[in-house]
Amino acid sequence: MSEINKSAAWAPPLFPVTGRLPVTKLQVEDNYLKQKKEEKKYLLECNQSSDKKNGFSCKHSLHISLFFDGTGNNDENDSKANPVHPTNIAKLYHASIQAGAAEGYHSYYMPGVGTPFPKIGELDYSSSGLAFASGGEDRINWALMMLVDALTFAATKQRFDDSIAKQKIADMRAHWPLTGEVNRRNVLNNLLESLRSEINTATPKILEVKLFVYGFSRGAAEARTFVNWLSEIFTTPKGAELPEQTILGLPLSIEFLGILDTVPSVGIAHVAPFAAGHMGWADGTQQLPDEKKYPGYVKCCQHFVAAHEQRLSFPLDTIRRPNGTYPSYAKEVIYPGMHSDIGGGYPKGDQGKSLGGDGELLSQIILHDMYAAAFEAGAPLLVPEEVVPDALKSMQPSRNIPNEVKNEFDFSQTTIKRFNAWRETILAEQETQQSGETKTVLGYEPHLLSHSLETKIAEQMGWITAWRIGRYARGSYQVQGFYTNATQWDDEKQKAAKKKYIADVKGIKNDREMARKYPDNPEFQGDKDKQGIPSFEPTLDKQQLREAAREFEHDYYDWNREQNSVAQVILDTIPKYAIYLINSDDVQVEYNEMKAAGNSLYSKLFIDRLGSVTKDPQMALVCALYDEQIHDSRAWFMHYELDSREMWAGYFRYRMIYSGSEGNKDLSLIAVAGKVVGTATLVGGVIYTVKQKNVQNVLGGVAGTIGVMSAEYKIVDLATGLDVPLLPNAMELLAPTKDIGALASSQKQQAIGAQHNQRMDYLSSYLGIDEPSDVTKVA
Repeated sequence: MSEINKSAAWAPPLFPVTGRLPVTKLQVEDNYLKQKKEEKKYLLECNQSSDKKNGFSCKHSLHISLFFDGTGNNDENDSKANPVHPTNIAKLYHASIQAGAAEGYHSYYMPGVGTPFPKIGELDYSSSGLAFASGGEDRINWALMMLVDALTFAATKQRFDDSIAKQKIADMRAHWPLTGEVNRRNVLNNLLESLRSEINTATPKILEVKLFVYGFSRGAAEARTFVNWLSEIFTTPKGAELPEQTILGLPLSIEFLGILDTVPSVGIAHVAPFAAGHMGWADGTQQLPDEKKYPGYVKCCQHFVAAHEQRLSFPLDTIRRPNGTYPSYAKEVIYPGMHSDIGGGYPKGDQGKSLGGDGELLSQIILHDMYAAAFEAGAPLLVPEEVVPDALKSMQPSRNIPNEVKNEFDFSQTTIKRFNAWRETILAEQETQQSGETKTVLGYEPHLLSHSLETKIAEQMGWITAWRIGRYARGSYQVQGFYTNATQWDDEKQKAAKKKYIADVKGIKNDREMARKYPDNPEFQGDKDKQGIPSFEPTLDKQQLREAAREFEHDYYDWNREQNSVAQVILDTIPKYAIYLINSDDVQVEYNEMKAAGNSLYSKLFIDRLGSVTKDPQMALVCALYDEQIHDSRAWFMHYELDSREMWAGYFRYRMIYSGSEGNKDLSLIAVAGKVVGTATLVGGVIYTVKQKNVQNVLGGVAGTIGVMSAEYKIVDLATGLDVPLLPNAMELLAPTKDIGALASSQKQQAIGAQHNQRMDYLSSYLGIDEPSDVTKVA
């Protein structure tokens, strides 16, 4: 899609020196009135019909807040770790109204995939969850069960039993090639129908069901899927054109959808050049609901995205539609930093950054902005005690934010100055600051840019490349505070920590075993579902930064860096979701563009080849933001597992950005729906190999990446060891394209059809029937 057809993205507003927690009682009153508007409307209508002036009605709306945390993030662990490092999703959950069920307020937290979630049967951290998002579907279905829980409490004043909910999510799971929609609808409808009579007579009477949904990373993808799956339960009355957006006859809406850097595909499956597409539950569920089909269903959506993330394992899903436009209710705002600089989760001092405390973390800016956007939309969030209006002080639930939660919203004036200085780098020269903008502290209003998300992110990659030239290529990182203060465990400390980790894991397993061995002993039962601990990973910040700097230096100067010359992946069981191969032709172009952009911007940040910082005070603040706040996600990612950084990648690659099934990079589809594309037969597993071409004639800065792939494919059947023959049109099917969706869809249908025919042939042989079509007659 050309740039001219893509709607522009947004930049964040200037951040106020007072932060974005409410500073006036009027703000809190406005937020409260948004939560009570249905009651006020109902009371007004009753007074008009009865010609009386009642001031109170025993009715309210349900306000349900759902928090989907990011991959590898778990509040139970993160908020107790040393140092603590809860994500912005966990912090927003802490700031939500959690003790107001009687008044219709409910709040639920779903830990990130790859982490324990005992309520759904996951007790330990898992590599499959981190790599393949296994457990994501169950988390979304659990959120649907929590909607049932809130309705159950409203109707009966009793909670929906967690053990029953756990059983039900098993019944809701999709069984490929089916999507799971029928299973979900059947389970939900049966549960909801059992509540219908009690909901109709409930006291207080329920007026509406209003949802506030938040998510980060894979959790953001789960949040988007949840919104779509929930719409599947809407039915269209006979004679009507549009679905009725109700649940048990109650109007239902997503009042606010707040998502942070959506990543549907994370981990090993994306170790390029083989890039997993939208897996399982994320397949076809990331586009936001059509406002024409579901008018008013989603009232407001804010998507905050990372300007500087570029890992292959963290592709971004924009909320912009494939036709280039944004939903009328949605805005996509670009923030500086890496994935977890946006969603949070970095502890203070990580990579030598934010040494002054959590308030210096860049993610605190994003936390405040998401809070402000949600609060403005009427989200039930806690506020500082001094701004609670007198009329609300005696009301339940309490709206006072506890000191320990308020402290999680700490911020630094230094970080604010640096952030506001960075903001000028994303605005075009003609986009001057609006009069009085620095004084704006109320609400949240992002700035509409003049270019698309992809263009602005490409520009930002030029800025961070310029910084890396000064710090990494020129070696000045070695005397910077972030490097000299970076933590590095020595061998002795690593061994001691590993020994303790092994003992802790063993202790947890023993505690669980005792609970199962003595089910009648209450002393042990608290440990039955004891949560596991994160996988062992030593702190090697200084080594990782040093190796990252060396890699960038070699790539920048076109020096060869060692790298495997063959991309190979074993597809033991051919995945049901799509696997893509990133095209090689993009690499040289991206390398040249980013290097040129970095060189052209270098003088903005530095005054000499030694990496001395500019004398321009605003640009010096920007350089300081890169030095002290923005992390290097590539430096540490997968380093301990691979003793290297993410393979087949580098610092001179743009991030993959999906819009629906389309992307900003050319892709080749190699596997979908259990079938290897371009092959004539169905096989149980293969070794898929792509060879490099002519490495000697490729620049060193590119030779270490995926950009030297040729169309030399070799596919070996794991069972027989023989080559799998390719179809005559295999090269046509494997041709790179940005519009991969249509090919994936057609190949998926062909694969399903081929598997159906294979099963029919097997059944025919088993029954002794000559024609497969006769099987249906026998049945």
